[in-house]
Amino acid sequence: YVKPKHLDALTFTLYPVIEGRMACKFIWGEVTELNGVERTATIQPMFVKDKEVIDFDFCVIAAGCNFGVFHKWGESLWFPTIHAAARPEGSWPHLDERFLEGRRRHIFEEYKAIKDLNEKHASVLV
Repeated sequence: YVKPKHLDALTFTLYPVIEGRMACKFIWGEVTELNGVERTATIQPMFVKDKEVIDFDFCVIAAGCNFGVFHKWGESLWFPTIHAAARPEGSWPHLDERFLEGRRRHIFEEYKAIKDLNEKHASVLV
């Protein structure tokens, strides 16, 4: 999409979908280690200091599109930088894209950059 005002129409929070529609437990955090043999995951829950180990029956890895071949972490404008280790080394470490507001601010920044180029009658190679 092109305009920041379209973000609300294209996004939703996962919690009500996963807990309400799928009848699964939603845990907001980052998986830091996965043990397939034991079916456990070490997670860093949001707003909790210590990591936890949880067990699982099924594991779905939904990583999105973080395939930027020119960046160490695969950084891409099409996917929020969400991993704790990647954020400090990213191109926009001042934005915390784990939160929708961080993602929204990143979109506003990119939109402004494109708008500024347009005002200068600049050319952009895509």
